[in-house]
Amino acid sequence: MRNIFMRSILLTILLTLISSTAFAGQKTIKIGSPWGPKTLDVQKSGYAFQRIGIVESMIGVDFNLKFTPHLAEKWTVSNDKQTWTFTLRKGVKFHDGTLLTAQIMADNLKRLMKKGALLKSVPITSITASDDQTLKIVTSKPFAPLAAYLSKGEAAALAPSSFDAKGNVIKPIGTGPFKFESCKLKDNLVAVRNANYWGSQKAKIDKVIYKGVPDAMTRTAMLQSGELDIAQLLPPEAIANLKASGKNIQTKAIGRTRFAGFNMAEGPFTDRKTRLAINYAINRQDLVDFVLDGIGEPAKTIYPPVIFWSNTKLEGFPYSPEKAKKLLTEAGWKDTDGDGILDKDGKPFAFKLVTYPERATLPPTAEVIQSQLKKLGIKVELVVVQVDLAKKMRDSGDFGMTIVGRGLLFVPDPDFNLNADYLSANTFKPGWGAYHYDNPEVDKLLNQGRQEFTTEKRKEIYDRIQELLLEDAPMAYLNYYTNIDGVSPRVKGYVMHPVEHCFHLERIELN
Repeated sequence: MRNIFMRSILLTILLTLISSTAFAGQKTIKIGSPWGPKTLDVQKSGYAFQRIGIVESMIGVDFNLKFTPHLAEKWTVSNDKQTWTFTLRKGVKFHDGTLLTAQIMADNLKRLMKKGALLKSVPITSITASDDQTLKIVTSKPFAPLAAYLSKGEAAALAPSSFDAKGNVIKPIGTGPFKFESCKLKDNLVAVRNANYWGSQKAKIDKVIYKGVPDAMTRTAMLQSGELDIAQLLPPEAIANLKASGKNIQTKAIGRTRFAGFNMAEGPFTDRKTRLAINYAINRQDLVDFVLDGIGEPAKTIYPPVIFWSNTKLEGFPYSPEKAKKLLTEAGWKDTDGDGILDKDGKPFAFKLVTYPERATLPPTAEVIQSQLKKLGIKVELVVVQVDLAKKMRDSGDFGMTIVGRGLLFVPDPDFNLNADYLSANTFKPGWGAYHYDNPEVDKLLNQGRQEFTTEKRKEIYDRIQELLLEDAPMAYLNYYTNIDGVSPRVKGYVMHPVEHCFHLERIELN
C-alpha cells in the first residue's frame, strides 16, 4: 500500500514537471470546472465557448446584471413591440479575418432556430439583414425578454467557415479575445490569444486550458498541486486548507438555487398536503450551517433576494415539524404497524431521492434531508449518480424526489426558466423543472409576462407566480448558491460573474 502511495506522489510530481515544461515561456492559465465541453456546436451548448471568450453575442450582461452593447452597439423595439432592430458594430472580424455582417448574424440565428433549443419558444417570424450593419427580428406577438435570450452563448456569432458543407460545426470560429485551438469533448477545451481582437481590452495571456474535472476534491487537489490556476465550484470544507496553502478564495452570490423536485405523476407526492409537509419538515438553516459551512442562505422562494425578480414578501416554509406531522396525518399517513415508518393503504412512505456529485454540496444535502425525514417516519433511499444518469432517472419518473442546483440567470430574465420549469406543456417533457405540474393560472401569467414590456407590471406577474408555486409546492426550495472558486496567487484580475456567462480572461494577468 505504501509503495502504491509513493508511486502516486512521484507520478503527480512528474506530471507537474512535464506540464510546467510544456508551457514554459507561455502565459498559460488552467481552469478546472465540473463540466467539460459537450459539443463543438456552440448553438447547441455555448456556455464553455462564451465563458472562455471564444464566441460573443450581440448583447452582453455586466456585473450589475444590466444588458450592455456587445456585437450590437444598440437596439430598438417598434411601437407595436414586434420588430426589433439591432445595429451591429462596424469593423468586427472573426478569427479567420471574415468581417461580421448582419447577414452572417441572421444566418446564425436562423440556424439556431433549427438546431438549438434556445429560441424554440420565441415567436420569431423573420430574421433579416437590411444592410451590413442592420438586423431585424420580427415576432408574431410581443416578446419582452428577447434581449435576454440573445445574450446567451448559443446566440453567439460564428464565422461561415465554422461549418462544413452539411452545416455542421467543425471548428467554432468566433469574434472573442481568444481563438479556438483544440477540444476533447467532455474533457478539455484549449484557446489561444486573439491578437486582432476588435475590443479595446486585448488579452495579456497566451493560452487558456479549460478542463472538465467532475470531482470537487480532485479539482481542489489539482489547485493545490499547481495543475490548475483556478478551480471552480469548490466545497466549503476545502476553504481552510486552500487559504493555509496561500491560495485565494473568491465567493459570489449567484442566480442559482438548490431545490428538491417532487414526482407528482405517481406516489405520495401527488398529494399537495404531502408536498407541503416535506417543505415544513426540512430544516433549511441546518443545511446552510452544516452542509455549506454557513456560506449560503436558506431559500424562501425560487429567486434569491439579490435578484430583482425575487418576491421578497414571501416567507417560504419555516421549519416546523409539528405542521409537517399534522399535514401528513391529514393526508392519511400513519404508522399502523409500529415499525417506525409511516404507511397508507398498506404501503410504507418510502421513495428514492436522486442527486449527483458534480455539484459537491448536493449529496451531503441529500443525506441531511434523509435524516430529517427519517424523524417523521419517512424512509428515503439515496441514489447518487453522475448527472447524466440522474437526469435520465428524473425524465423516466424513476424517483420520488430529486435535488438539483438550478441556474436561473443563464438567460437573465424570469421568462426562460419559469417557462421551462413550470409551464404545464413543458413539465411533461425532459428537463429539471417541476415534474408533471399543471396550474392554468401559472400558464396564463407566464404568457402575460413574456408579452408585457413594462417592468413594474412584469414584476407583479412574476411575484404572483412565486406565490402560486409556494401554494402548490411542486418543489422544496432549499437554499441559494454562493459559488466558491479557488485561485492561484499568480492570477490577477479574476472576478466571478453573477450570471456565469464569462470569465473575462482578457482582463487577467499572470505573475
